[in-house]
Amino acid sequence: MPRLPAAEQAGILFAKSVGIDGSDSAALAELLKLPAEKIVNGLNMASMFTPTYSGPLIDGKVVVETPQEAFAAGRAAKMPLMAGANSSDIGFSFAKSMDELFAPFGSNREKAKGIYDPQKSGDLKAVGMLVASDQMMVEPARFLVTSMTAAGQPAYEYRFSYVAESMRKEWQGAPHATEIPFVFDTVKARYEEKLTAQDEAIAQAANAYWVAFAKTGDPNGKGRARWPEYKPGKDILLNFTDKGPVAEPDAWKARLDLTQKVAESKHD
Repeated sequence: MPRLPAAEQAGILFAKSVGIDGSDSAALAELLKLPAEKIVNGLNMASMFTPTYSGPLIDGKVVVETPQEAFAAGRAAKMPLMAGANSSDIGFSFAKSMDELFAPFGSNREKAKGIYDPQKSGDLKAVGMLVASDQMMVEPARFLVTSMTAAGQPAYEYRFSYVAESMRKEWQGAPHATEIPFVFDTVKARYEEKLTAQDEAIAQAANAYWVAFAKTGDPNGKGRARWPEYKPGKDILLNFTDKGPVAEPDAWKARLDLTQKVAESKHD
C-alpha cells in the first residue's frame, strides 16, 4: 500500500497522460475540468499496477497505517473471520527472468526454485503466476487468519479447489472469483444446461457454510464436514475439492512459509 508521496507522483503521471503538465494550481484547475468518463477510462482492479493510478493509499488522515501494522498493534476489529483463496488464484508477475523472479527470496531462493518449479521447467509465465498468486492472494489470506487467531478471535481458512465439471478441460485449478457462484448458490445461472449434480452439491455445501458463518460467526452445522478453527501450528483449512469439502493440512505450507519470509523482510 503506497503512502502519500507515491500517490502524488501517480497523480502527476496521470495528469501528463491526459495532456496536463505541472503540479501547480493551474494544473489542478485543468484536472478539475476533466469529465468523469475521461478520468475513469476503463479503470479496474488491474489499474492498481499501472503508474498512473495509486490504488488504496496511506494518506495519514483517513488511512493512517498498513493492515499489517494495524494487526500487529491489535487494532483489528474483534470479530470472527473467514478468509481463503482459490487453487489457481490471480497473480501478476513482472519478472523478466527466473533469477529476477526468485531474487526476493534471498538466501532461500534455491529452496523456492525447488518448491515452485520442481520439474525445472523454466516456464517463467507459469511459475511467475504461481509465485505472484501466493504473494497476492494465498499467503495474505493465511496472514489474516493467523493475525486474528493471535488476537484471540476465531478464524477459518479455506482453499477453493473445485472446478465445475464442464470447465475441467480448460482450467487446471479454480481461477480467481470462480467460487462466487458456489458461495451464493447461483451455479444454475452461471453454468445453465452444463450444470451437474456434483456442481450443485458443492454449491449447496459452500452456501450453507457461508450462511452459517454470516449468522453465527461459525460456519459449521449438521450434515457438513467439520471446519476447524485455524491454528497456526497446524495450518488446517477446509479445501473445497472435487470430492467435496475436506478439512486437511495446507499442502502449500512450505511455499507459503517462504512467501511469508519475503513479506516480513519488506516490513523490517
